[in-house]
Amino acid sequence: MPDLPPSALAVLQRRLGVATAAMLTAAGVSSGRRKRLVRQGVLVRVHHRVYRIASAEDSFLARCVAVCLAYPCGFITGPSAGRLLGVRRMLRSNEIHFCVPHGFHHDPVEGVVFHQSTSITPMDIMRLDSGIVVASWPRLGFDLARHLSPEDHASVIEQMLADRRCTAGTLAGVGRRLIHPGRAGSWLFATTMADRIAGGALESHAEVLLARALAARHVPVVAQLRNLTLPNGSHIRIDLAVEDARWAVELDIHPDHLLDGTTRDKRRDRQLHQIDWQVERVTALDMQDVAVIADELTINYHLRVSALERRAA
Repeated sequence: MPDLPPSALAVLQRRLGVATAAMLTAAGVSSGRRKRLVRQGVLVRVHHRVYRIASAEDSFLARCVAVCLAYPCGFITGPSAGRLLGVRRMLRSNEIHFCVPHGFHHDPVEGVVFHQSTSITPMDIMRLDSGIVVASWPRLGFDLARHLSPEDHASVIEQMLADRRCTAGTLAGVGRRLIHPGRAGSWLFATTMADRIAGGALESHAEVLLARALAARHVPVVAQLRNLTLPNGSHIRIDLAVEDARWAVELDIHPDHLLDGTTRDKRRDRQLHQIDWQVERVTALDMQDVAVIADELTINYHLRVSALERRAA
């Protein structure tokens, strides 16, 4: 590469082809040399004093690195951070949502949506190896509330908890600090946390949808009931359950429920029947109409309760 020393190439390579003027200077590229490289088309100016080597792809990740280098006081948040971190239910968009301190002056940047916040602490950010700065998991849980539907936000919160990215306590702490009538997403974040299904974290979006539908029908399900001991000595957990009625709902929506998974599930069901548990299995096809399957399960739950009451009389 003409006029770029190995040290500068190494700096650019570490950050997907992006570097600040200060980084290039430290790597032996003077101001005059940098300007000449821009005129020659070797470097492309992407922000004030931030450059990308022209041979590098102008990708979403590279643009995230660039905006973080250009505005070191801020961080990527919202759906952009969710996409970077592998959060489900994220719309695929090339827009970058970027949070800066309230009152910070910035020029408009194409493809970047700026958000201002009066409350940013060191606990709100994470620095990735690529140089990208993103919202911490609890802060992201709050910030996503302004962008998502109630169902999708609940699903995201459950994913964070199931993957142990944060705890209900750290999420509550962020809520206490940030919830305000004038702050977008506050109402939904508070509602999501207040309406969580009891028990463990729901592991899939389908579990979130079905659990919420059953709760709305006054079926008191608990999520991820654990350490239930079967007659063969194994310990299992149940996706959704009402323990007092010994009534279980299992969602068969993953590929491992096919073929050998089906045999394993049937064996487990027989073990549950031996200790008087009623098992309802829900498939991916059932979940195409959540209201219908929730209505069916609600009827079965009430029939189970009635049967137990008659047995006890």
